[in-house]
Amino acid sequence: MTQALELSPEIIKLQKEVSTLEKELGKVILEQDEMVNAVKPNLEAEYQQTIGYKELERMETEIAARRIKRHIELIQAAVNRQETIAIEKVEKQLDDEFREWYEKIDKQYQKVKEAQSRIEGLMSDEENEEFKKLYRQLVFKLHPDLNPQQSKDEKNLWNRVQLAYQGGDLEEMRSLMIIFEAQDGTVELPSSKDILEKRKTKLTAQIRKIINKLSGMENEFPFNMASKLADKDWIKDKVETIEKQIEGWEVKCKEYNELLKVLLVSAEAGVN
Repeated sequence: MTQALELSPEIIKLQKEVSTLEKELGKVILEQDEMVNAVKPNLEAEYQQTIGYKELERMETEIAARRIKRHIELIQAAVNRQETIAIEKVEKQLDDEFREWYEKIDKQYQKVKEAQSRIEGLMSDEENEEFKKLYRQLVFKLHPDLNPQQSKDEKNLWNRVQLAYQGGDLEEMRSLMIIFEAQDGTVELPSSKDILEKRKTKLTAQIRKIINKLSGMENEFPFNMASKLADKDWIKDKVETIEKQIEGWEVKCKEYNELLKVLLVSAEAGVN
């Protein structure tokens, strides 16, 4: 009968330290993933629903006003040169000059649209709790930083877990847990002092790196908007400010349109 290998107190101590660090790394990984894949898109969606849609309206009216103003400049330049005004040519030039602006409008429109879809598709509290619990369990079992000796099947499974988490797919997460449980195998900690010490050093560095990243994220958009989005008075003031800006651009649009009409009539009549 083979006698079990007895580990030294030093090795046992190192194993416990590595095990503790792995749990700590798992926690900060979960916190990072929650920030990036759940908190961030939810805050962005909330921002677009409360502020972004108004910013889109302001952008549209501003660009409309700027385009009419530029239209006036092109017509006036043609009049000054005593050239025949080619409206189609002018419109094409305006389209070209404002293409980048229109692309910005389209991007902002997509953000607002995606925000609405995300908010409408949010899981219930019970489903969200189950979803996070499943992900938490799979992180500790499959994340490559916690399981450096991953098999090919485990890597593929982890990639699917990431996609399911990013997409908020509860059914897929349930299926992946069933698949994992069917192929789960127990992985023991190494008993080599050198390997354990290297693992301890690497885990400590990984934990520090993620904590530093999380600290920096708190000051970035949209995380720096969290407290403001919870403040109804701030939202009200922000929306009112944007509405005033929209009104200002609408007034300019009206003024520029009137000026453009007069300029076109004068040009057709041959008056400089």
